[in-house]
Amino acid sequence: MRKELIMGATVLTVVAALSGCSKGGENKVETNPSPTVAANVDAGGDKQLDLSVAIWDIQTGFDDANAKNDTVYTDLAKQFNMTVKPVQITWNDWQDKIKVWAASNQLPDIFVNALATDNPGLYETWAKQGVIKPIPDDLSAYPNLKKILSHPSVQPLKINGKFYMIPRMTYADSGDWILDRPIRYRKDWATEAGYTKDPASFDEFMAMTKAVMAKHPGVTGITIQNKAYLLTQFLGSFPEMTNVKSWVKEEGKWIPSFVSEKAYTGIQQLRTLYTDGLLDKDFAIQKDADGVSKFLAGQSFALYGMQDFSSDKVEQFKKANPGVSPSKSVGFMNIWKSPDGKRYSFVETPYWSEAYFPNSLSDEKFARALKLLDYMVSDAYLFKATNGVENVDYKTENGKSVSLLKENEKIADKYPITKNMAFLGAWNNGLRLTGKVVVSSDSEMNAIQDDLVASFNKFKNEDSPAPINFDVMLLSTPAKNKLGSLNVPDDIVKVILGKDDPVTQWKEMVKGYNAKGVQSAIQEVNDEVTKRGIK
Repeated sequence: MRKELIMGATVLTVVAALSGCSKGGENKVETNPSPTVAANVDAGGDKQLDLSVAIWDIQTGFDDANAKNDTVYTDLAKQFNMTVKPVQITWNDWQDKIKVWAASNQLPDIFVNALATDNPGLYETWAKQGVIKPIPDDLSAYPNLKKILSHPSVQPLKINGKFYMIPRMTYADSGDWILDRPIRYRKDWATEAGYTKDPASFDEFMAMTKAVMAKHPGVTGITIQNKAYLLTQFLGSFPEMTNVKSWVKEEGKWIPSFVSEKAYTGIQQLRTLYTDGLLDKDFAIQKDADGVSKFLAGQSFALYGMQDFSSDKVEQFKKANPGVSPSKSVGFMNIWKSPDGKRYSFVETPYWSEAYFPNSLSDEKFARALKLLDYMVSDAYLFKATNGVENVDYKTENGKSVSLLKENEKIADKYPITKNMAFLGAWNNGLRLTGKVVVSSDSEMNAIQDDLVASFNKFKNEDSPAPINFDVMLLSTPAKNKLGSLNVPDDIVKVILGKDDPVTQWKEMVKGYNAKGVQSAIQEVNDEVTKRGIK
């Protein structure tokens, strides 16, 4: 989901333009508040409206040859008496584009961004400068949005008592990210090497990997989905570090997890994996998903990443591994126990990224947009967008949804606009973990889905969520907000590739962070924690 970009000179100029007309805490909210928009503005949608919408790859769906046959979208447009005007963004340009549009007053009517979660300083600036529209206080007309904005983890995102976004929910609970920092592995190869259980320690994991590599010469031990997945390593020693935005309390003081001495173990382990030849020697120069491709091609034993074993990945695996069953040979490995004897799982706020509205949006369009999102986050819509139309794409049989699709027919191909637009309101990753998705007519895909649900429930029972305090993590202070410019995963890569003692190198990295304002952030955060009475 998250992508790191290097901003060019144009974007830096835009940021300066947006932040240069206010001073610190003296900012005043210059907005067009609509406190009664929920109650009395076009709630019924009698007038046909155009709504411009920016979400990743939306244009691709509208350009698809089968777009005109996407009845899930056409029904949605008819229900809300609207026409969607797609505004294309990609994972490579979304942050840059939105900043440019904000600076030129050309923001789409609804757009996604990750400000409140990943760039709280800019979120606060845009709210106070009137770039984005405040959400109405009265949400009685939008019960699903009201429920989301009532969630405890969302409350720190208020600016002067108001929300300026709708969090895009990923899961119902922050503890449900269990499989989002997974270790996939060839369980058939592990069994062949004499390992039939999850490793109890890092040393056992290394022994297992070396044993498999010995039986399969030329195979890499571990590949990664992208650099951020290197943080998976810390689940077995310092789980808070898997979420690089987290803060930990040590000796009575809150500090960023990445400056804690507890990070040293994971740093040392990553260096060991690399120097012992277990970690892919090309991990630092590969493109996103190259590590996944190697794993699917049978070129690596384990993979840090790839929660979703989708149909296209299954086909890729089958082609490279003829005669090998994907569902029987690939599994989820549970992380080894940490020093306190517990196994931990990755934790994040139950949402990532948000939906926004420009402050220039008319009340009429705003009411329609809120109505649209309120429906798009409902269970009814999310189920339909995922599974298709009942008695057309699936049927209900013995309490289960059974696919009616023809061989090689896919929901994503049948409803290309819905494929990407469906996630405008929420990511909805939790649905497939409930077992409520359509039972595939493909036995392999059905078995893979069953394994996903079983692994989720197994790890949910065996593991503890990483102990992260969201009240502290989501605090916004001037110095803390600037820490978003630090690229901790890239710095970890430098240490892994380094020649000197890894812990000594990491200490030097931390010194550099201190020079970039970490100590000021620590002071501000602890002052604010005391002021608010956060424990």
